[in-house]
This record gives sequence, structure tokens and C-alpha cells, in this order.
Amino acid sequence: MAKKRRKPPTARERLTEWVYDHITANVIGIVVTGVVLAVGMSVGISAADTRAAEIAADGPPTVRIHWPDAISGGQNVSWPPQSVQRDLLDDAYEIVGEHPGAFSARTLDELGVWLTRTGWVSRIDAINRLDEGVIEIDARWRSPGAVVREEAHDYLIATDGKRLKASWRADFSPFPVILGAKDAKPLAVVPGQKWENESIQAGLELLNLLHEHLPGSRGADQIRGIDVSQFPRFRRLIIMTDAGNRIIWGRMPSDPVPDAISTEGKLRQLGYLRQHPDFGRRIDAGRKLIDVSSGPILVEDTP
Repeated sequence: MAKKRRKPPTARERLTEWVYDHITANVIGIVVTGVVLAVGMSVGISAADTRAAEIAADGPPTVRIHWPDAISGGQNVSWPPQSVQRDLLDDAYEIVGEHPGAFSARTLDELGVWLTRTGWVSRIDAINRLDEGVIEIDARWRSPGAVVREEAHDYLIATDGKRLKASWRADFSPFPVILGAKDAKPLAVVPGQKWENESIQAGLELLNLLHEHLPGSRGADQIRGIDVSQFPRFRRLIIMTDAGNRIIWGRMPSDPVPDAISTEGKLRQLGYLRQHPDFGRRIDAGRKLIDVSSGPILVEDTP
């Protein structure tokens, strides 16, 4: 009996055979590699979680926040204020308690998101879990610039113009005050966000300048704050001193009047007054009102 002849392969069958011969091995290699990577990742994650569990088994975690060094009036001071430090630690422990696996990567991530949202820090440097059961937090803390007066309360603003979540009754804070800002609306400003008020930012810019160029006993020690009430209409800023006197500064440092006395010239005048015994070593010359905005110091004798 004659054998049945096999039909020649169709074009589709030839293509399928070629694909299996040339591609399948590579695909299998890729799949196997992918499986190995996935297993490796899961083993790594499992090992990290296991280590976190071992740390947690030693007892409840300790949260350690590295607070910044701060100096006020030549002395070391707590920053943020101690009441804020206590609140932040309480919040951190609450976050740790809410998540299963206090030392897990997710818990550490949540701590970073929370601290950034408080507005007190501009950057998270590191959040680490240590073998002794400690969660350690390092961050860049915003510096206090001034308080903004709104009715009977003073609200804190950082040197970078961001609102900070702290307030005092009027005149009870240790920081210089920005007075006379219209539509300050402090409670509408989210902590950590820029305080979008031109007068406030102008007053803060001047305070930052004075503290940078006339630090401590060179002049800043006698500055109580900045009156910005004339800024919207006349672009004029007025320095208030600790003796209740006033110094007309003029326009904000970044927006001077062309051909008028320079910012450097104004700073020199104030520095000269602060060091000269004939003026009582006072930046306000011991007078109720002086003007350094447009040339040589103008002194107004008022009772």
C-alpha cells in the first residue's frame, strides 16, 4: 500500500516554525530573567520587612527629630518653639502607631510627607530606622523672619516668606513685627506656602536685609519691626525701634528710586548712628523720627 504523501507546509505554518526556531529561546530567556528579577525583588523586600519586624519586636519605636541650632539675642534657643516641638513629636508618634510595621518603608515615607506638609521644613534630608529601635529624622528647618500683626494676634512668617503655623497674642512673640498690612488674612494662608501680600513681603525683605548687614549690636538689636501701612500708596517702609521711635527708610531694597540714596548708603548711615556716642549709639539718633530715605539724615525734633 502506497504511503500517503504529506502535504507541503503552508506559508502560515512555515512562518510559525521560523518564529519558534528564532524567537522562542530569546523570549523564554527574557521571561526567565524577569521571573528571577521579580523573585529577587520580593526576596529583598521580604528581607527588609523581616529586619523591620525584628527591630519592632524589640519594643515600641523611639522617634528622634534633629532640631536645628538657633541663636536669639546671643543665646541658644529652642527652634521650633518647644510647644511646637511637642506637637510635632506627638503627631509623629501618631503616624507611627497608625501603620502596621512601625519601621516599614511605608511608615517612613508617610513621616516624610507629613513633616513636609507642616510647613516647618523646606526639605527632608533623611529618615532612617536604626538598629536600636529609633526612627531618626533629619530636615532643613525654616528660620523665623517676623510676625505679622492682625488685630490682637501676631502670626509667624519665615525668612523665605512662607507662613508658619505659630501665633502669639500681640507683642508677646520674641520676633520683630510687621505692622499695618491690609488684607493680611493669616488664617487663609496654608502653612508652608508663600504669604501672597506685597506689603508683608516688602517689610520682610527689609528686615532680612537689616539683620544680614547690621546684625546684633551693629544695629538690628534695636529694631522692633517695620510699619508697612504707607507701602500700598507711597511705597514707603518705616523702621520701628525698641525705643518707640521711627526711621523713614523709603522704598523696598529691591525696588529703589533711581538716582536716590542707595541701599548701601542707608545702611552706612544707620551703622554710623549705632556706633556714634553723639547720637547715643542709637540707629534712631534718640529722636522720635528721622529720615534716611533721600540723602543725609533728616532729624525731626518732636516732643
